[in-house]
Amino acid sequence: MVVGLLLLGAGLIMIATWSRPSGGGQQAADRTLTVAPEPGPPQESTPQGRPGSGTVRESWRKGAGLRVSERAEEMSDGERAEFQEKFTTKLKPAVERWCKVYAGHTPFRPEDVTVDKLRTVTFPDSAAKGYGFVINGTTLCVEDDHGDVYVEYIMAPAGRQLDQLPKDAAPPAGVSITRQEVMRLLKADTGRDFPPNEVALRPTSWSGAMNGGVYVDAGKNVHSYTSPEDYSMVYGPDGNLACYQRGITPKRGAGRQQ
Repeated sequence: MVVGLLLLGAGLIMIATWSRPSGGGQQAADRTLTVAPEPGPPQESTPQGRPGSGTVRESWRKGAGLRVSERAEEMSDGERAEFQEKFTTKLKPAVERWCKVYAGHTPFRPEDVTVDKLRTVTFPDSAAKGYGFVINGTTLCVEDDHGDVYVEYIMAPAGRQLDQLPKDAAPPAGVSITRQEVMRLLKADTGRDFPPNEVALRPTSWSGAMNGGVYVDAGKNVHSYTSPEDYSMVYGPDGNLACYQRGITPKRGAGRQQ
């Protein structure tokens, strides 16, 4: 449920953090992760043995292993040109569709998402890859899953309150969005009606410092603690999405955003 959303958020934040230079000594950004290749002859390494540089980096280019992530500044000229074309033809339109669906509840405007906001590309050598942007502190991941391009994940700064204890013992405030509005947005996002038993709402004030927001989980496994659901999101006290995760369940049945 929402725990999975926060764990994924932590992972994306770590990737975004690795994409930023750090002062002193070896930069944290040098810690690029890879999926180990099949056993074979030992690979030549640079004197420093740093992944992401020298012959180790070149071995990735030649297909010796799949990269888990690539920083925007690491992209080759060819990769950057490919990204810029895809941004114009696929990624930006997907963001615009999502913002249209959730109009009045988004933590950013579609025009705020530009090519210079890209921070990382996850699994850049795969046919299913994610593009991580940071817009005024909000993490946005747009997924390209074999040509199916959609907004997969969002974590806004307001989401930090979810794992904090309240400083004041204020009475729980009313939630910022109605069940009817949640159901309407889910249908607009997926193209199908969710039965009431597949949608669970819970005030955020029950478990953290965010007072007035609401947790929303949707999917056939919404009441299971062992199986993930299709959607997990949090609306903040202002009614805007603080967190959003689509497609948690593998081989989901939800349709594209229109």
